[in-house]
Amino acid sequence: MGQASNGELSVAIIDDDPVETEILSILMDEVFEAVEISSFGTVSEFLDGSRHASFQLVFLDRRLPPYSSFDETLPLVVPAAPQAAILLITAHTFERVDLSAYPNVAGPFAKLDLMTPDDLRALIGKHLPH
Repeated sequence: MGQASNGELSVAIIDDDPVETEILSILMDEVFEAVEISSFGTVSEFLDGSRHASFQLVFLDRRLPPYSSFDETLPLVVPAAPQAAILLITAHTFERVDLSAYPNVAGPFAKLDLMTPDDLRALIGKHLPH
């Protein structure tokens, strides 16, 4: 984990809302000098598009049709990004997720709590090993 060998942090955002993906991408550019962001609108896109990528950080939205919960998507996403820190993001933090089988997963975190570079920097600093 940590920075990619070329100095860039490799990040995947899996979220079906392009506006929220754009906001998170802009914030990531504010937090890191060198960041490579790949965005995916569905879990299937991520699984197909991440075959040759090695992400250090993955943001995973809660509801990604046809899936409606992290319990449904985590068994698919975690094996595709085994070395990544996976941060669960959602508009609704009411969902409880058993993360005991996923040591590299944290959250869920409210998207509204990640709307400033400082908030995002603090979250990533806490969960992304250096």
